[in-house]
Amino acid sequence: MDNRQFLAAAVFFLLLITGYNQFVVLPRERAARQAAEAQLISDTSHPASVTSAVVKPADGPVTPPAASAQPEILTQFRLPRATLTFSSKGAGIKHYWFNDILGPVDLTPYPGEGLLATWPTADFAETARTDRSITFTARLAADVTAVKTYTFAENGLEQVTVALTNTSGKDVKMGTWWWNFGPGLATVKSEMKDNERESKAVYLVHEPGKKNPTLETFTKNEKQPTLPWQWAGLENRYFLAVLVPDGWKPGKLNTEKKVIGTQEKMWGLTQGDLEGPQLDIFVPEDTLQAGQTRTYQSHFYVGPKDYQLFQTPAYGPYHFERSIAFGFFGALGKIARNVLELFYKWTGNYGVAIIMLTLCLQLLLCRFTFLQLKSAAQMKKLQPEIKRLQTKYKTDPAALNRETLLLYRKHKVNPLMGCLPLLIQLPIFLALFNALRTSWALHGAKFVWWLTDLSAKDPYYILPLLMGAVMFLQQRGNIPPGTDPAQAAVFKYMPVIFTLMFLNFPSGLVLYWLTNSLLTYGIQTLVNKKIIKGV
Repeated sequence: MDNRQFLAAAVFFLLLITGYNQFVVLPRERAARQAAEAQLISDTSHPASVTSAVVKPADGPVTPPAASAQPEILTQFRLPRATLTFSSKGAGIKHYWFNDILGPVDLTPYPGEGLLATWPTADFAETARTDRSITFTARLAADVTAVKTYTFAENGLEQVTVALTNTSGKDVKMGTWWWNFGPGLATVKSEMKDNERESKAVYLVHEPGKKNPTLETFTKNEKQPTLPWQWAGLENRYFLAVLVPDGWKPGKLNTEKKVIGTQEKMWGLTQGDLEGPQLDIFVPEDTLQAGQTRTYQSHFYVGPKDYQLFQTPAYGPYHFERSIAFGFFGALGKIARNVLELFYKWTGNYGVAIIMLTLCLQLLLCRFTFLQLKSAAQMKKLQPEIKRLQTKYKTDPAALNRETLLLYRKHKVNPLMGCLPLLIQLPIFLALFNALRTSWALHGAKFVWWLTDLSAKDPYYILPLLMGAVMFLQQRGNIPPGTDPAQAAVFKYMPVIFTLMFLNFPSGLVLYWLTNSLLTYGIQTLVNKKIIKGV
């Protein structure tokens, strides 16, 4: 099969996949999603409650209401995108089951007070419920009641409100209290291995003179934010859980690492502690006047770092997209992400979209790729002459340098051209690498046959092995005759090292690298034929 036949077959294959996904797979998934959402909405009228043992009072720097002997009551609340289990102890979310495309994921599976818990030793009872809201009420003291309401928007941020009422005839001083986050924030199965490293307590600040706000990692209590923060919470690679105060000034932040379980270490040979970040957002002391009700209203978000969702008007003002790690070349990464989404709208397949994006990048950078490969081919062709000069002038370095430069000038070869194009291409490749690595859109995205989740590793390691084979062929063609054995060994073993690195990388990333390697190898073959063999 010649090059034209191969290209025609590849184009036909891509069109076949695109048509199948656009007219078969996507309509099926859309219908299944609508049916699932309809079922979940119909189930909200049948809440489930269970009773378990009394929870242990939380340790902390403030004194919450005295713990009662009443058992913890767990109340379930269903939404189209999640199923929440609330605890009567502090009215926090003990389990947040996110309805992931690959199956439900509990984002808060670890023991603790519960997400957004307040006064964790107080007993909250459910007092109201609608399809989109649930209210809990507790008595914090003889004359102080707390009413806590969660409101869930259909297309926007969720809202949580705490109303404190002083029913006495005298002023009451409220002590410091807090909103709880953690310990830990779970993620999808394919990311759990790296989740301990990726999980952080974070907050967003807008520094004077900067166009965009900055996401800061909060690791030490003594280093409190020096500027007012817009929101704070927990994050990992794919998920975000944050609180956005509306009209009230928060107090200090408190964070610590807590042991939340065990995990395999040293390639599964040993077991070790699994740690997760705990974050408390404090509300300063205040005084409730006689008969006064003080309301603390906040927005909150718990869910995936969906770049497209964060660009919508409801989320835009909060800059949640700052939590997505695009890397140093973030502007280029965002452009790549937008182009990827455009190709997905055309094809209905993220795998095909990644291939199309890689083709576009190669077309954009083909001039630099050609110059790089041309320089490598010219240097390979001149290697016998360079070897002869090295032998002739082995005792005269100055003469060797002079004659080598004359040789380069005679054949119009610039050795630096082998490095310069790489430096130009590197920012683009790094930006695309980070854009694909952090893309929530690739989670659960199917490509073809065995690749059913482009955010997870290839289950059969077919893509990384193919990538390693192409890199081996590519490197073999770049090793000049007479190269130092140690240097030649580096060239030979580099594909092996890259293959081992990419074995557990998301298959979408490996697909990009494989496509890029195939295109580069094709260009390299043509250049070598023209320059070395003179075809």
